[in-house]
Amino acid sequence: MAISSRLDFNLFLSITVLLAWLWLAGCSPLPASTSQTATVRVIFDIGGGGTGFAASVYAQEVESGHTYSLPYTAGSHGGVVLPSSPITFTLEAPGTYVFYANLVNAPESYHYGATGCQPASNCSSSALKALDVLPGVVYQVTISDRSAPVPTPHAPVTVPWTR
Repeated sequence: MAISSRLDFNLFLSITVLLAWLWLAGCSPLPASTSQTATVRVIFDIGGGGTGFAASVYAQEVESGHTYSLPYTAGSHGGVVLPSSPITFTLEAPGTYVFYANLVNAPESYHYGATGCQPASNCSSSALKALDVLPGVVYQVTISDRSAPVPTPHAPVTVPWTR
């Protein structure tokens, strides 16, 4: 009986220690997040008109195709054009991103890209201008070029782009 009692006690002790370890491991603080981010403020400027529209604005990582999107609205009140505030993306960094927008009411017909061109101007290139983002840095981008091709969301960028 002495051996059987000792085995029962050792088994009980082993199970108790294992359960205590599992409980403590489950209640320990989670490790700190290792992801780093950059902030990009985006202005959508369609030039000579620009009140009363809604758009979907995208930030897309060129290699992975990881895509972020936010709604963007511009409006007017009593015939007075109100300036639209920038929208803010928090993006994984480091990374290389292109920025573009589609109007909600006709996304295939009205799309714009960030090419570095001024609104309503003729530019020599319609390639999207990619932005290399670094952790902790704040950037500003203006989307204004209607001639820019836009990529397929959630896929690596295959339309023309430059740094």
